[in-house]
Amino acid sequence: MPLLDGEQFLRAHLDANPDAHHAALHDPEYAASVHHLQTTLDRLGHALAAEGITDEDQARRIGARLATDLLGTDESNARMESRARLVRDLYDKGVVHMPVPVDLLGRPS
Repeated sequence: MPLLDGEQFLRAHLDANPDAHHAALHDPEYAASVHHLQTTLDRLGHALAAEGITDEDQARRIGARLATDLLGTDESNARMESRARLVRDLYDKGVVHMPVPVDLLGRPS
């Protein structure tokens, strides 16, 4: 029997992070990431059991950490979005200029 149940860990993570839960239901790319992580956690659980590792608490901590690291939390995702918005505002106000490579400018005809 595997030490990790991917569905159980992801359900707990998504229940604790409602925005991530919403994204898992409505954003195809995020949903694919959640599905991939569930598969990874399931495989990790089987691999740990096959190696004779029986520490369930350690396996749970590993599963929770992977879910948090790979999917983020609502708090960390909000911070990232806030930073991205601030950077976009700086570009929009002309405070920051992004150099455009010459080859992307095209040649005048």
